Amino acid sequence: MYNKNFEKLRNKISELIELFKEKIKKINLKDNYKFILDKIEILESENSLKKKLFDLSEITKDNENNIIIKPFKKENIKEIVDKLKKIKKNINLTTFKDYIKINKEIITIEKKNDLTKIIKNEKELLKILIRNLRKKENEKYKNDLKEKKIIQKIINDNIKKIEDISLENIKNIK
Repeated sequence: MYNKNFEKLRNKISELIELFKEKIKKINLKDNYKFILDKIEILESENSLKKKLFDLSEITKDNENNIIIKPFKKENIKEIVDKLKKIKKNINLTTFKDYIKINKEIITIEKKNDLTKIIKNEKELLKILIRNLRKKENEKYKNDLKEKKIIQKIINDNIKKIEDISLENIKNIK
C-alpha cells in the first residue's frame, strides 16, 4: 500500500517536471525556433490530412544561423508564413519565390537576463508545488518517521533533477 502511494507521488512529480521541461524548452536559444516549427501543420489537398512542416519541407540553417524553409510545394509558402506569424507575432522572416527565411533573433544581454529570470521563477514555482505534495504526503504518515524519510528522499532527488534541468537551460542561454 505504501509503495503504491509513493509511486503516485513519483508519477505526479514526473508529470510536473515534464511540464516544466516543455515550458522552458521554448526559452532555449540554441534551437529557439524548433518549438515553433514543431507546431506547424499543413493540410495536404490530395488526402486531406494534416502533416507536420518537417514532413512537407526541407529545413536548414544558413551561414548566419538563419532558418531556411523550402516547402516541397511552393503553394504552401503563404500558409506557412501565416501560421508562423500567428504562432509568433514578432517573428522576423523574409519570403522568397521558393523559400522562407527566418532571420536569426538578436539576443541582447538584457534579454538573456530576462530569460534566465523566467527559468528561475518557473523552477521556484515547481519546487513550491513539489513541497506542497510533500506536505500532503507527510500528513498521511504523521507518526511514521520511516515513511517521511522515504518521501523526503523522493523530493530531494526530484529537486536535484529540477536544478540540473534549469542549470542546463540557463547555460544554453548564456
